[in-house]
Amino acid sequence: MTIDHKGEPFQLPFIVHKATSVNLYSLFDYEAACRLCEQENYQPIIIKTPEGGKMAAGVVASIDYKETSAIPYREWSLGIFVSPRDRETPAVDFVNETSLFFQSILDDELIGNIVFCPKLVLDQDLPTEIGFEHYGLPKELGTVEYNYARQISDFSVTAKDGAWIMRASFPTRRGVAAKFRLMVDLFKAYGARLVLRSMGKKEFLVTLAGSTKILAKNAFMEIKNDPKTEMFPWNSQECKMEINPDSKWGKVLLELKAQPRLVCHVPKLQFKLSGPFDQK
Repeated sequence: MTIDHKGEPFQLPFIVHKATSVNLYSLFDYEAACRLCEQENYQPIIIKTPEGGKMAAGVVASIDYKETSAIPYREWSLGIFVSPRDRETPAVDFVNETSLFFQSILDDELIGNIVFCPKLVLDQDLPTEIGFEHYGLPKELGTVEYNYARQISDFSVTAKDGAWIMRASFPTRRGVAAKFRLMVDLFKAYGARLVLRSMGKKEFLVTLAGSTKILAKNAFMEIKNDPKTEMFPWNSQECKMEINPDSKWGKVLLELKAQPRLVCHVPKLQFKLSGPFDQK
């Protein structure tokens, strides 16, 4: 597929050959997440807490696109896990931190693998313009720093007006004992059958939803499973996050009461992004 961008052809699918990402799977205030989804075709998936509360879930991510079918760039994104409004609002039980990894494990059509990103910040013009104009993704230029290191990794994001939004640092990997505990938690949250099936997947599909306020489009991501993925619970003694209350999107994160619960490093991220399709 070829799309016209400012008189120049741009070939799709867009392919990421080599990237590194960190995903901070998080709990969000449900009402604040609903406000971000107002006038959209989607609604936040409900996370049912053990105390009987209701929260939303999503991810704060930073990605270093080192080699793509276009140009290298860095990106920061805020994503909310959603489902179409014309369906029953699905709910997921919060058993432990790994419950927020449900999009990669559950084979439930009602839930689906749909992410709505109310804000993305990139450091290069071309992918910013393509994402905004052809996919309806609310991308804007800014500054994204992301350092993937052997022991401690970190990222920071600054908006185009010069105000920093957030900073975070966290271990890059944990030991064998932590991996064993994580596997036990996965079995508790999902059961052996679903966990073992997910471990055998070579790729998984995610729908990236554009905003109806810009351009109501969907894009389909075919993401290859990286066997070297590192995942572990967020630990406030080792993991640090700062949010700037004076920046627009810092205020949004504070309203969401963003609570990172699970750190997921993908050292070799590879995926294919389809052409934009109308939301139906």
